[in-house]
Parts: sequence; C-alpha cells; structure tokens
Amino acid sequence: MSSADPTLPPWLRAGDPRPGPRPGLSLDDIAAVCVRLADGEGLAALSMRRVAEELGTGAASLYRYVSGKSELVSLMCDRVAAEYEFEPVTGDLRADVLSVADQARAVYRRHPWMTGVNPGGLGPNGLRYLDHMAAVLAPARLDPAATMTGIAMLSGWVTVFSAQEAAGQVVPAAAEPDHIAAMLRMGDYPHLAALFSRTDAPGRAAVDADAVFRAGVEALLFGIAGGAVSE
Repeated sequence: MSSADPTLPPWLRAGDPRPGPRPGLSLDDIAAVCVRLADGEGLAALSMRRVAEELGTGAASLYRYVSGKSELVSLMCDRVAAEYEFEPVTGDLRADVLSVADQARAVYRRHPWMTGVNPGGLGPNGLRYLDHMAAVLAPARLDPAATMTGIAMLSGWVTVFSAQEAAGQVVPAAAEPDHIAAMLRMGDYPHLAALFSRTDAPGRAAVDADAVFRAGVEALLFGIAGGAVSE
C-alpha cells in the first residue's frame, strides 16, 4: 500500500510526497486495463489478481495503488468520464442538458457494465462532469442543494434508461400490443381499454426510444428548473 493515508481516495494517495520508491504504474494504466476487461468480458472478469496479471505485476503490488476491487471500479468510472466532450454552455437549459444526456447515453452504450456499478468516490474527471453540470444548471438559479439534487436526478434517469435499453425493455416486442389487447379482453381495465381503442394507440412503430429518453430528460428538467426551461 502507499504510505499515504489509506482513507484518502486513490487520486490523492497517488500524490503522496513522502520519500520512498516511486510507483511504476499510473492510476490511468490500471483503469485502462480494468475498462478493457469489463468491456470485453463483463464485470465478473474484474479481480485484483486478473488485473495484476494483465499489467504484468503481482496482486500484492497492485495493492500499493488501490485497496481492492471497489477502488478499481472508481478508477474505471473516472476514466470513462474522461470521454465526455463538453460544449461551451449556451444558457439554453434544455439544449445544454440534452447535450450532456445524449453523451451519457452513448457512454453507457459503449460501456454497458456502467449501469451495474456504484463508484465509491469521484475522481478528477467525475468532478469535471459535476462542474460542467453545475454550469449548465446555473441559469435556473437553484441553491446548491437543489443543484446537486437536479444533477443526481438527471444522471439517475440516464442510468436507469440505459439499463432498460440494454435489456431491451424500452421498445416493446413486436407482439406486445397484440398481447396487451388480448389481456384487456380478459379483464376489467377500462382506462387501458379506452387508451388502446384509439386510432393512435401505442404500438411498436409508435415507440421511439430516442423520444422516450429525451421526454424523460425534459420532464425531469421541468421539475428541477420549472420556468427557467426555454420553450
């Protein structure tokens, strides 16, 4: 382990100025291997021993940099957060939020394992994301707690939607409208029956995953920022 305080996140421990042998790996080296393994084989492939083997070192040496798998996950999430390419904030809440949300959805598509992890601490790229989102929401003039809550709500929607999308749960199967219609005939569901009897009743062609995603973002944003959202 590093001689730095083990309660500190790995990015701060890596900067420990005390004397001693210098690490031969960077945190980004470790994160890159972890992301490659998870992208190719899933999170189940991630272990201290496997990562050490991929890096050409021993598991004991890897503990010099991280305390265990949970910190590997934190490093991975921060490396993935570096993939965002933030545009300058325009002041248009809807456009600026959707720009980030669309990128986040693309990140989850590239790294599906992201929907199943909970990073234990934010690194520099995660803080860069928060900083940008704080700037995006600034026109709403929210207090600090409301700003952070808004960021959490929007980020949470992207995570949940991406997990459902990966599982094929956003756009229904082709037979689902017929299945629902058959079930409606078997029971007392007056409101659903009225909905599905309309000529514009939902069917496979009517469900657009992109539209569902953006509608969720916009609904949350309206609840967060209210009248500050541009028409």
